[in-house]
Amino acid sequence: MNTAEFLTISAAIVPDRIALVGEDERLTYAELQSRVNCLAQALQALGVGKGANVGVMAVNSPTFAEIYYASAAVGATFVPLNYRAKTEELAYMVNAADVNVLFVAERYWSIYQEMKSAVPGVQHAFTLEFTAPGQKTYEQLRDGGEDIPVFAEIDDADPTLIIYTSGTTSLPKGVVLSYKALTALVVNTQSPADPTSDQEVVLVAVPFYHIAGATTLMSAIFSGRRLVVLPAFDPQGWLAAVEREKVTHAFLVPTMLKRVMEVDDFEQYDLSTLRLITYGAAPMPFEVVRQACDIFPPRGIGLMNAYGQTEATGSMSFLAPDDHRLDGTSEENEKKIERLRSVGRPMPDVQVAILAPDGRILSANEEGEICIRGDRVMRGYNKRDDDTGEALRDGWLHTGDVGKLDADNYLFITGRLKDMIIRGGENIAPAEIENILEDHPAIAEAAVIGVPDTEWGEIIKAILVSDRGEQPSEEELTAYVKSRLASYKAPALYQWIDELPRNHLGKVLKTELRAKYGAATSAT
Repeated sequence: MNTAEFLTISAAIVPDRIALVGEDERLTYAELQSRVNCLAQALQALGVGKGANVGVMAVNSPTFAEIYYASAAVGATFVPLNYRAKTEELAYMVNAADVNVLFVAERYWSIYQEMKSAVPGVQHAFTLEFTAPGQKTYEQLRDGGEDIPVFAEIDDADPTLIIYTSGTTSLPKGVVLSYKALTALVVNTQSPADPTSDQEVVLVAVPFYHIAGATTLMSAIFSGRRLVVLPAFDPQGWLAAVEREKVTHAFLVPTMLKRVMEVDDFEQYDLSTLRLITYGAAPMPFEVVRQACDIFPPRGIGLMNAYGQTEATGSMSFLAPDDHRLDGTSEENEKKIERLRSVGRPMPDVQVAILAPDGRILSANEEGEICIRGDRVMRGYNKRDDDTGEALRDGWLHTGDVGKLDADNYLFITGRLKDMIIRGGENIAPAEIENILEDHPAIAEAAVIGVPDTEWGEIIKAILVSDRGEQPSEEELTAYVKSRLASYKAPALYQWIDELPRNHLGKVLKTELRAKYGAATSAT
């Protein structure tokens, strides 16, 4: 199934419903379909079709939906770029994904100009919602197309989306997702638009370059919901949008949820329409989820924890609203409180197993690697055959997470095989930061670990060995990293030691580092 049909079906069933709400516009399903038709025709006139890749460098806006569905309609692959990345990182992503057409918002236009000579594969660049001298705008391109549907011939296995996610190597990996994978996610978790029921309203503040944002967009359109798009998250703005737009469903990463609960005048906002808050994309500190259970379920607002990966097209398991309601007997509540440390049960269309290193499926409560299989698994990593072969083995996606399934099939994550740091829902590769730090003339060696934090889930700590006895200030080191990488990748903490612990092969023993220096404060 071509995912462009998510919109086609809803536009046919509920054409007059509002589909998208932005800062200054509201589009019905019929209007959205018309814009998508025009853009798809314009893209075809440029020669964009199967094998082409369409990139976007912008914060969230309703325009993302137009570009994604038009790209899918012509059979092209959509590449939402992490706008928080630095110029070198963005150039790498654009080149690795073979982006042919690029739409760039005003605040990122100067970055595009800086990297323009480094991305020769971009044949067409358009300004997005602003004008620049001698440059064609997105609106001019779209409005030059005819309002005639486009139906490209595609295979279910064809790629429709590439989302970048940091790996354990120094470069981000492009996860290639097929029409089949996205269709499997959406049709197994949502119902098609129903003109006889009241329209639900979904609020999205997670970036569309993140799998949670991308799948929220697709699920909302398929189910005929109204999608309220925030360009960026701030807790007061989020609460105001819930009240103003009468939001019924929302997704937040744990950091966002914590900040919402901490708003000074939280009690003054009308959240009476809100039915469900789904949280995920990063570990949820236990004290935060306990606080959320005390605040939201008593108000009639359900909570759901979703665990997933970009490589699995998002959520693989969920902890249901009933698991968050502590309204039973003391014995029942005690069991639920223990399950709040889990990520719930596997979704019906996903097979989850705990595998031993030799590939055996382990029994209940035995720890091993969390692995999955099903139609939602990625095609692979873009141009990274070795990484793909490591992740996809014997029919299973190896997540790199360590965990166990209890006797009731609740999944508990107990660690990670990889050294990935997840800060506020963002996956961060330690090696990338280590490489930058070791370029500093005062640093001989660097090892980066994640340490627990109640606000961000994890924050970054750098363990450093000095070169020639110099120890630059934390402020200097942070500024140095931020000059080379996205600011959220800069360490929050630094620890100087005499030497890094290593095994007999010379590999740094990060388990030992975490055990000794894994607290949020510097060790002595």
